Order: sequence, then C-alpha cells, then structure tokens
Amino acid sequence: MRDFAELDQLTSEEIKSVEVVRNPGARYDATVGAVVRIRTVKRQGDGFGMSLRSSYDQSQNSDFVEQANVNYRHNGLDVFGMIRFDKTTALQNDILEQTAFTDTIWTQKNYQHSNTNSRSIDGRIGFNYDFNEHHSIGVRYDLSKALHTDMLTAFDGEIQTNGLPYDILHSTTVANAKSQPEHQLNIYYAGQIGKGELTWDADYYRKSYTQYSLNTEDSQDHEDRTVTSDNRVDNQLAATKVSYTHPLWGGSIAVGGEYTYTNRHDDYVNQEGYVPTTYTRIREQNFAGYAQYSHPLPFGQANIGLRYEHVDFDYFENGTFVPGQSRVYDNVFPNASVSGQIGKVQFQVGYAAKTQRPNYSQLRNNITYVNRFTWQTGNPLLKPSVTHDVTAVGVWRFFQAMVSYKMVQDYILYWGTQVENQSATTLINYVNHDRLPSLTVMLAASPTIGIWNLNASAIMMKQWFSLDAAGQKRTYNNPLFIGSLNNTFTLPAGFLLTADFSYQSCGQVQNITLKRPQYTLNIGLRKSFLNDALSIEARANDLLLGCKQEALLYMESAQMKDLSWSDTRSFSLTVRYKFNAAKSKYKGTGAGQGAINRM
Repeated sequence: MRDFAELDQLTSEEIKSVEVVRNPGARYDATVGAVVRIRTVKRQGDGFGMSLRSSYDQSQNSDFVEQANVNYRHNGLDVFGMIRFDKTTALQNDILEQTAFTDTIWTQKNYQHSNTNSRSIDGRIGFNYDFNEHHSIGVRYDLSKALHTDMLTAFDGEIQTNGLPYDILHSTTVANAKSQPEHQLNIYYAGQIGKGELTWDADYYRKSYTQYSLNTEDSQDHEDRTVTSDNRVDNQLAATKVSYTHPLWGGSIAVGGEYTYTNRHDDYVNQEGYVPTTYTRIREQNFAGYAQYSHPLPFGQANIGLRYEHVDFDYFENGTFVPGQSRVYDNVFPNASVSGQIGKVQFQVGYAAKTQRPNYSQLRNNITYVNRFTWQTGNPLLKPSVTHDVTAVGVWRFFQAMVSYKMVQDYILYWGTQVENQSATTLINYVNHDRLPSLTVMLAASPTIGIWNLNASAIMMKQWFSLDAAGQKRTYNNPLFIGSLNNTFTLPAGFLLTADFSYQSCGQVQNITLKRPQYTLNIGLRKSFLNDALSIEARANDLLLGCKQEALLYMESAQMKDLSWSDTRSFSLTVRYKFNAAKSKYKGTGAGQGAINRM
C-alpha cells in the first residue's frame, strides 16, 4: 500500500488477515517502527474491472470523496488507473491561555476559530508485467493537484501584565495556498536470480507550493498591525533501493542498500519586517546498507540484522552554506528477534534500534507571525532521535499481550523561548532532550460469538521524564490509559452493524499534561447487494461529542493551556460498486518513503 486511498477502498469482507510486525528488520528504513501487513481475499479479475466509491460526510460542513479505480488484466499484463476528488472543510476552536514568566508576567487569554477549505484531485496510471512466475516489472505515476486551499482564522485576545489589563487584540488571518502539481514516479523490478530473489525500486518525487497570508491585527490601546507573508516551498527527491535474498546455512540472508537525495527550498518573506525574511535550502543525502539473516528453530524462527546509515545534511541560508548548521551522521541500527510457538502460545521477543529524523518544517529557520506575543519557528540544529526498543508479544487463542520498553535518546520536544529584547513574545520551536524512557503494556481480545465479533484492547503508556521549565523542575510520570471496544454484528440479508467505542484518560506525554479524558462512539450499518458487488454504508461519528482536548504545556519561561475541539460529530454515507475488481499484483514498494513523509 502506497497511500491511504487504497485502504479506503477495502471493506471488511475483503480483508483476510491483518498482521502487525513490530520488529520489521534491517531492510526497512531506520525510521520504520512497525509494519502492518493486510492480506486480502484473492480475486481473479481477468479482463476489465473497476471499483467506484462515493462518500458524503455531513458535520457542521459537507465533505465529499469521489473515486474510481479501473484495471485491465490479460495474461501477465496489468494496466491500472485511478482518479479521486476530495472536498473537505474543517472547523477548529481553541481557548488558549498563555503566560510568560519574565521580569513582567505577561498573560494572554485567546479565543480562536479557524475554518479550512480544500479541494484536491489525485490521479494514478501504471502497469505491471509478469514475464513468467520468476520475473516482473512495473511503473506507476501519481499526479496530485490541490485545486483550492484557504484558511480563515478569527482571533480575540485579552492581554494582562502582572494581573492588570494591558490590551485587547482582535485579528483576522486569511491564508491561501497556490500549489503546483505533485508528481511521484515509481519503477520496480522483482525477479529470481539463481536461488535468490532480487528486488529493485527507483522513485522520483516533486512538490512545490506558495502560501500567502494576510494578518490584520487591531489593538484597543496600542498600534494596529498588518502583517503579510509569502512562504514558498519546493521539494524534490530521487531515491533507489535494492535487495537480494538468498538461502544460506539452512536459513536465508537478505542484503541490500538504499540511496536518497532530497533538495528543499523554503523561503519566507515578510514585507513589513515584523519577523525576519529568510531564504533557506536543505540538501540531504542518505546512504544505507543492511544485512538481515533468518534461520528456522525447532519451535519457530530467529532473526538478526544490522543497518548502517550515513546522512550528509547541508544547510544554506540566503544562498550561503552554513557549516554550523550542517551535519554528518553515521549510525548503526541492530535488530534481533525470536518468534515461535510453545504449545498453544505464539510469541515473539525482539530488540530494535530505530531513529526519528526531524521533518523538514521542524528544521526551518523562518519565523511565522501568529500575533505580536507569539511566533513560531523550527530549529536547524535539531538532531535525529534514536530509539532502543525491547518488545515481547504473546498470543493464545483470541487473546494477545504485548510489553514494550523504549529508551529514546535526543528526543524532539515541542518547546518555547522568549525572543531576545522582546521578552513578552514567546517563540515556539523544537529542542532535543537527552532521553525519554517509557513502558507500554497492551492486552487485547478478539472473540467471535455467533454473529458478534469483538475486538477489545486496553493499553497503558507510562513514561519517566522530568525537565526544568517555567522556573522549576517538573515531573511527567503520570500514565496514560487507552481502551477500545470495536463490535461487529453480521446480520441476515447482507447487513453488517458496527459499534466502536474508544477512551483515552488524562495523563502525561512528553512535556504535555492531558487534563481532559477523550471518548468516541461511532456506529455504522452496511448493506450489500448483487452478491456484494454493490454496498451502501451509513455511519454516525462521535455521537457523544467526546473529542475535546485540554492540554497543559510548560516551556522554558512560559506555560500554555489549550482547550480545543472541532466538528468531529458527523454523519456519512458511502456507496461502493465493484465489477471484476482485481487484487493488485504491483510489487513496487517505493524508495525514499521516510524522506517523502518528512516533507
């Protein structure tokens, strides 16, 4: 699967099994912590086939999705295409209280309402050809275009100094984005050479856009401001990867490598000079090589692997190379696991080292103007974080249990500092923290009793974390509990009823305290016709309006408390029709996916 649109097309009857691989091995990018393998029911699909989908979602606004997939299969040739149109509108409300503890205590109480509208169209064409059962090739080209994107934000703020009224601000921000078409091309070969299997992928990616914003800020007691900005971003990527798997010593060894080149321009222009105008460029090259060996055991299988990654990160500002913000990283990421079955219990125990690289917006140096007391930026000095993960999983009948201990080094934190010579203004940014240990325990059960299938899970997430913030040492050790009850009822006459409930408790995550529990109830009813060629599904989402979030964040010399909610209660109707739909035989998995996600 290369995008979530493919997942949208699947119905529950088409899914044969779902497997979560928590230690996917060295052949995957070091940023990949787990892999979800979805096996579908085999469909023949020779000749012409198609699948159509139309979705309507009504909340406080209306959203639409229209999608058509076509496929032609003859002998070893598959030719396929897709077109999809999305129209979405999102509402967001925030009550934000922010206090800066400087020589003067600055307090803001802000009321914010934003409305985002977007329309986009996505297309795909491609083919794959099986010369025989041992050799195949394929090409896929994706083209996306944001037809319209705009956001309107209304902002009212009450400002106090040392508890006394200072000002009342009202601002309106109008932002819209002009995007060039987004291109992604994948080419692959998969074949058997001797006793081994060779796979090769090559990818090209290009995306560029410009976001314009106009912020009109009216002050009751001080000067008014008009702030404009143009943010121009251009992303390019080229990547390739190769893997060869061969039998060895009664097991199998996989060796391979991956190369990714990215080039990103991020220019930010503020004509009025309230924040600096910057022209930045990031050029990054990633070389990776790996070896993964697996061997059967009397009770299961053992795996051991090693991945080496060399990253050359070059940073340019205003056309000049900046050595102090450029980096070279050389890292080794080992992994090992043992899996098997003892009696009726299946198990897996494994260790893996992974990394999380900052996304490119977190590395930016430009400053976004929110209001005269709040700015936002990135941090070009951010280092990638490294995670050491020890996980044990057990399965008995329909019960599952998982325990995972993680130690994250150079964890990336959401942070804030006061602007030099403007202590009333908080600059929101990101920093590395030395380490963050955490423990996750999960229990799950998925019994089927007659027409009822239950998927229930309970998760406890506990961290041990403290740091100095807002003038004192603060501890974030309270656990977070997450539970879900997903029910499916197979009814007569082709009806399928679903009722899903999820709950998240108060708790602490990184340096954020979640002060309000969240809960969601979704109900759906699906009816199939024409031997499941046609289906209609109605859903009601967030019936209890329990998705409000309240969070408290402490930074270097400030605190921020945010109560936010959006238009999550909705009713949706989806109609699907499929004719001779074929399961994809395309074997390209893509190269450079981690870098594309960071863009």
